Amino acid sequence: MFEFGTFVVSIVTFLIMFWIIKVYGFGPLAKMLEQRRVHIETQISEAEQNRMQAEQYIQEQRQLLEQTRQEAKEIMEAARVRAEEHARDIIRDAQAEAERLLQETRELIERERTEALNAVLDKVAGLTVELATKLLHNHVSAAVHEDMIAEAEKKLGELVC
Repeated sequence: MFEFGTFVVSIVTFLIMFWIIKVYGFGPLAKMLEQRRVHIETQISEAEQNRMQAEQYIQEQRQLLEQTRQEAKEIMEAARVRAEEHARDIIRDAQAEAERLLQETRELIERERTEALNAVLDKVAGLTVELATKLLHNHVSAAVHEDMIAEAEKKLGELVC
């Protein structure tokens, strides 16, 4: 039934088989599993680093995009300000030109009015002198005639001024 010798041989055989399996089976298997674990941890670590780099890159791209948008907005604002300033300059120049032309036109009108008035007065004076000469030629002496002409010129001068 129970034999001690078979029991001891069975235990010794079991221990020898256990040691052989441990040395030649479990040892390399454990070493391979350890290498696999280290490799997986390395890949996980690298994946985490890559993920962090990707997030950092995305953040940098977002900042760059926002900066570009801001610069574009500033450029558009500067262009709008320059356009408004240019428009104001054009309007101011046009108003100055219109004012200059208006002033020149007023001066021309005044000159022409003065010339026309002088021409009319000269014509009236000539006609008056001619008429007076014809009427008074036979009735007035030369001295009285000169006095009358001087008085007429004086009155005409007062009318013109």
